[in-house]
Amino acid sequence: MVQSLQLKDLLVGKTDAKNELLENTNSEKERFIDSFLIPDNIQIDDFYTGKKYFVTGFKGTGKTALLRYIGLLLEKTENVKSTFILFKSEFTQEDKAAFSKAANTFLTVKNDDNETEEDFVNIWQWFLHRHIVKISNSSNNTFFENDTNWEKYSKCVSAPKLGNEEAGIMRLLPKLKKGNVEIEGDIEFLKGKLGLEFDWENEAGRQVKFSNIVRQADELFKKLKPKDSKLFIFLDELELTLGKQKQYQKDIKLIRDLVIAVNNINALCRKLQFNIYMVTAIRSEVLTAIHSAGKEINKPILDFGISLKWQQSGGTLKEHPLIRIINKKIQATEKVLDFSKVSTDEEVWEKYFYPQVNSKPTQEYILHRTWFRPRDIVRLLTIAQQQFPNETKFTHQVFDTIVKEYSTQSWIELAEELRATYTENEVEGIKKLLTALKCPFTLNQITVVCDEKTKIYSDLEDLLKKYKLGDILSHLYKIGIIGNTGEKIRYSFRGDDELVIENKMKVHDPLWNYLSIEIR
Repeated sequence: MVQSLQLKDLLVGKTDAKNELLENTNSEKERFIDSFLIPDNIQIDDFYTGKKYFVTGFKGTGKTALLRYIGLLLEKTENVKSTFILFKSEFTQEDKAAFSKAANTFLTVKNDDNETEEDFVNIWQWFLHRHIVKISNSSNNTFFENDTNWEKYSKCVSAPKLGNEEAGIMRLLPKLKKGNVEIEGDIEFLKGKLGLEFDWENEAGRQVKFSNIVRQADELFKKLKPKDSKLFIFLDELELTLGKQKQYQKDIKLIRDLVIAVNNINALCRKLQFNIYMVTAIRSEVLTAIHSAGKEINKPILDFGISLKWQQSGGTLKEHPLIRIINKKIQATEKVLDFSKVSTDEEVWEKYFYPQVNSKPTQEYILHRTWFRPRDIVRLLTIAQQQFPNETKFTHQVFDTIVKEYSTQSWIELAEELRATYTENEVEGIKKLLTALKCPFTLNQITVVCDEKTKIYSDLEDLLKKYKLGDILSHLYKIGIIGNTGEKIRYSFRGDDELVIENKMKVHDPLWNYLSIEIR
């Protein structure tokens, strides 16, 4: 049996965790479990018991991977069903616009300034109720007693006629017109035998107030009698992209109210001791945008959420979580390939890596080119595989050659995070500000750069008309593009909360090649 591998043979993972489970085979699932490292600050049991159900973190920190890992473990547990709802994949921009337009016809409230504000909590709660009913019916309802209360609840939730779209999430939502929906099924049966009371807008046309159905579903849900089986619903890919400002604001409210709806139903299930658990992954930059959109979500996120962190708490470089991820991925590869003896942690680095790169221990070199995110590790090793497939080690030459491509791909990723706040032209302005910047720099020095470049670049000029330079630098710090240097090195991804703008700053090293950074 072959006991050494070429780089192309290593299963280092995908930058999007869901793509590691496309075939959904047992061997694929086992490999994913074997190669997964639980972050030190995560207690998996907290998700099983409902103590935690919000997972937060910046892009690439492993939120999707954690949800998938929990889901795979649950598959091994008796009397447990899990299901995923992926909003980026299933909820198109057209869906959002139609959803918002429909909701606007009836879901409005007055804020303190007497202005109308959209409110999507009810429609999300109905959506989640509908999903519970759908999964229960497809699983022979092992979650609740199949009695009259269940029949009333399931019929009430299922009563609205759905849209007839073939794709997208709108096919799962009712077709709304001026706050009304059309009732499907035998109306006399619903009214007579089941005793459901609908707020009829037009009985002849089978039109009823949707808000009345949601309120009734909430009340009927409380009367259900639970069984022992558990249902876990994972909600992922809640993302924002700042294209048109109006739609961006709607996206914020959609996600904000989904968080509220998830918290409402989880709280209700906890109170009633129902075995229904909803676990939601939310990107940190999305949370930041939501906090400025009204409504209090800080408390549920703080009380029932956990942020994915990969900082090291003591120990040597060899024990850093990201280094341990590399160990697990290579060891999982050897296991899949049926090695007679899977390499130990020490043997992994002897077999597949040169001891030093640029006069630094290889582990240190790798860590300093990341933002302490698993995705950075996957990207770095994948690019090396693609450019040097037949090599048997990650050598000094390998890392030196891929530095430009890695730098470019890293900027592309960070630019996507910037687009949750800035327009495309504003992101271009930020790039022009940073390109060929001399590092380290002070606030005065970068102010001079701004003054010079705004005379040349209109997108940078427009950016600085809209945002103060200090606010831009603080935001660049939060997503890891810049940090403090000097006696005290500070980066957000190392756990340092705020940029010290009075101190010297620098662009993070992995971006230097792409941005043509100069040393001062």
